[in-house]
Amino acid sequence: MSQKNTKTMRTGLILLIVVLAFVASYQIATAGEGATPAGTSVLPALASSISAGPPACACCPGGSSEPIEGAAAVENGVQRITVDTSAGYYDPNTIRLAAGIPAEITFTQASGCLAQVESPDFGFSEDLTAGDVTVRIEADKLVPGTYGFSCGMQMAFGTIIVE
Repeated sequence: MSQKNTKTMRTGLILLIVVLAFVASYQIATAGEGATPAGTSVLPALASSISAGPPACACCPGGSSEPIEGAAAVENGVQRITVDTSAGYYDPNTIRLAAGIPAEITFTQASGCLAQVESPDFGFSEDLTAGDVTVRIEADKLVPGTYGFSCGMQMAFGTIIVE
């Protein structure tokens, strides 16, 4: 066998091992979720998880990709809402705010993946490890649209909808 054929076979074998390792690790990772029953292909499950959008927390078990909506209550001319992080994801992960009214969003104390919360859209980045943190968004920044927030590792996500 020529050296070129040997090199091509070796490269193909390495590629096959990498693909099989990926498939096996995916099967192991999803075994507890029931996402890929035995005897079925990994590819449909992988495609459906990608099309479902980002999970609420890609690194923490128990996270939900389902929207958990919450609307702020207006008190003394300020919209207020609390986002609970105790379960390892944002609850609510979809916040509805009214345009033109200042808002205060309180994020509860968190650690691990949720230890930091940030929103480039609203210009905040806060450490949640020492206790609850309230983020104030001024009225002039609350214009109709959809905005995001996430953990510092960009693995847990939330949405702020201003109407």
